[in-house]
Amino acid sequence: MISFENINKSDWRYNLMFKYVHFMHNHVYYRQYKVLNQDRIPKGKPIVAICNHQNGLTDALGILFAFAKDGRHPVFIARADIFKKEIAAKGLRFLKIMPAFRARDVGSAGVGENDAIFNQSAKILEENGVVALFPEAGHQDRHFLGTFKKGFARIAFRAAEAMDFKEPVYILPMSNHYDNYFSVQGRLVMTIGEPFEFSDLYDLYKEQPHRAEKILTDRARVYVKDLMLDISNQEWYDEQELLCTMYGREIMKQEGKSQRYFPNHLDASRKVVSMLEKCEKEKPELFGKLMNKTRQYSKALDKMHLRDWIFAQKQSLVGSFFRLLLSIVLLPIVVAGWAINIVPFSLSSLVTRNIKDYMLHSSFHFAIGALVSYPLWYIITASILWATTGLWWTILICLVALPLSLVIYLRSKVMLKKMYNRIRRFRLWFRGNRYYASAVEDRKEIMKMMKEIE
Repeated sequence: MISFENINKSDWRYNLMFKYVHFMHNHVYYRQYKVLNQDRIPKGKPIVAICNHQNGLTDALGILFAFAKDGRHPVFIARADIFKKEIAAKGLRFLKIMPAFRARDVGSAGVGENDAIFNQSAKILEENGVVALFPEAGHQDRHFLGTFKKGFARIAFRAAEAMDFKEPVYILPMSNHYDNYFSVQGRLVMTIGEPFEFSDLYDLYKEQPHRAEKILTDRARVYVKDLMLDISNQEWYDEQELLCTMYGREIMKQEGKSQRYFPNHLDASRKVVSMLEKCEKEKPELFGKLMNKTRQYSKALDKMHLRDWIFAQKQSLVGSFFRLLLSIVLLPIVVAGWAINIVPFSLSSLVTRNIKDYMLHSSFHFAIGALVSYPLWYIITASILWATTGLWWTILICLVALPLSLVIYLRSKVMLKKMYNRIRRFRLWFRGNRYYASAVEDRKEIMKMMKEIE
């Protein structure tokens, strides 16, 4: 195994890459990246940052750039199986990532190698650094919090022990929330919770370390859970997620909050889940009726190939006509944007085609597409135009216009999809489609029941 000594030390190459990736992440890959409560990060204190895990590399980048104003670069701990090849291990070390050896990956004998990693993590914390982990030790494509493993607690206690239990080590709970796990120009909000220290468990740790680690693990999970959208009822998960979208808009409207500001969606969705959990406990019959009606409505949407947002808007023939005209105007822009960007887009898609874990696709689209193939393609295109025309300023124009073409293409593509849905909705309404009529009535009844439990 390669050495991870001094992994937290400053490196000019890492710092340079950090600035580039930071810009591409915040301003190109995402159209809205928000960090809430950055002032809660303890300045100059040892921090174990923990977060829910809903994606791959992008989860780690969300944490990394949440610390941008703090100035420290967190050292991450990831599963050891991605370190198998030496070139990969060296690259990951450069990116300030250390391995965690899980029994399911390396067998029970290999787990002992964690001691060296835990000791190195404790050393980083001794130097008032930041170690970041995902206690779930796995990711999922749903908004719920899994079981926490005790690895982060062991690291935190070892750091406290190395400092003779005289200095506090802070656990910093964080959460991420995506509007879409896979699309470019999506939205991501990182929420930072209140940091807490655990000196009250020091005496217990000296006598019963495993019990102290378990208590800290359970305590930390509550902190993270309180920050995120946690739909814990897996039996009715899809229905509750749909209700978060449906009634979340209503809550934002009632509270006068903008739907353009993505953190408002997270706040509204959490309120919807809280309402549903309360209803399930206090009014189980109403809850069951609501879930069944929502499932029926969801099936109707699937059969019509429509989404709920279109039923949330009033049908306007005049508005639809003007949107249709706008779509016709935008069509050449979409085609041009597709033609300009199809080559770099295809490069990352060729790689993800062979990746079985679908939740890692966005990581490869970002790493290969946003960071490498798109910029390289734009530079090559600009250079060809310069060589062809002999005009140096064409490079500057291209380097501005080509990335802009990607953003315009992606936004226009969404607008055209919405126009297609509006046309489809009109056709279903005009023909008196039974699924359409049923969906309209089901939605009204669902919204009425939601108001009853509010």
